[in-house]
Amino acid sequence: MNLMYLEQKAVDDLRTNFRHYEKHFTDKSNAWFLKEFGKHNWIKESKIQCPEFDFDYNDDYNVSDRKNVMIFHEALKDLTPANALDERLWAGMIFGNFWDYVQYRRRTELKSDNRKKVLNSFVFNDGAKRSCFVNCLSRLWWAGFLLYDDTVSDHYQALDIIAEKAFPSNILLLSSNNFTSNKNLVLGIIDGIRERKQAGGKITRNHIVDAYKYFNCIGSITLLDMLSRNKVKTLTMNELDRLYGKVDV
Repeated sequence: MNLMYLEQKAVDDLRTNFRHYEKHFTDKSNAWFLKEFGKHNWIKESKIQCPEFDFDYNDDYNVSDRKNVMIFHEALKDLTPANALDERLWAGMIFGNFWDYVQYRRRTELKSDNRKKVLNSFVFNDGAKRSCFVNCLSRLWWAGFLLYDDTVSDHYQALDIIAEKAFPSNILLLSSNNFTSNKNLVLGIIDGIRERKQAGGKITRNHIVDAYKYFNCIGSITLLDMLSRNKVKTLTMNELDRLYGKVDV
């Protein structure tokens, strides 16, 4: 199938004339929006293709988020980072291709009557970089892009840490750091956390936060891009041992 995209005028109109669209954001079908955007020729088919696939709709988001990162990233693996920063493409996919997924993943927010929560489900409201990790659809692709590991048979094993609990806040944490483009750094940190977990240590979101905080701090005095993945892993384990004590094996 070809992915859809919205013209910028449509994205702007959604923000400006929110009340005009408000009662239709929870419609079971996207038919009203397709008709409305079609009046102005605001929704169009892009040249970007992806195979047909099905999302996982488990009632437990901790289960479905991990699966859907793999499903979605595999289907759109050829999408470029430049295209993946374009909110017009994500808005088009949401209103055109993947309406049902957004209704499932954002059902609580869509019923909240909170303007920002509703709009965050469909368009970017926090700047392109942060919004890519806030939007429930785009964050699936970006999580897959950042965490995909071609050095192991389970290419998405990093999700065992990031998506075990509180995936939205954990993946958003990645976007708040300046080293997200360095896969050795990201995967090295997760390697260190995983090794601590495998040794019997309890892992909470604080461990992830503190590991990222540590590398943000040393980034001013260390060339992070020069660190090997294994070195990052070792530094992560040492820092977590310092903060939380060594794990007794």
